[in-house]
Amino acid sequence: MVFLLTNLSWLAAAILLLVLGWALLQIARALEGIAKSLDKIDWGVRAIDSQTAPLETHIKTLNNNLTPLRDGLGAVEKGLVAASGKLDIVAKALGGQRPM
Repeated sequence: MVFLLTNLSWLAAAILLLVLGWALLQIARALEGIAKSLDKIDWGVRAIDSQTAPLETHIKTLNNNLTPLRDGLGAVEKGLVAASGKLDIVAKALGGQRPM
């Protein structure tokens, strides 16, 4: 009886180890697939980085060229606000309201 129980225990341990080994192989395969996907993502990100690198210089140049335009539009805004105030004075002097 002891001999039978011992052999059954060894058999159960062997089956457990086989199932555990099979599960570990399945996990390893899944991790290999994930690693391949991550390699592709890494390649894509590096490609995007290298292709967009020249944009930094162009954006700085564009910003430098647009700064005077911004300042000029600020001056135009001030002039239009002043003109609007004067038009309000003229409209009141003529006895009406200036349409908006």
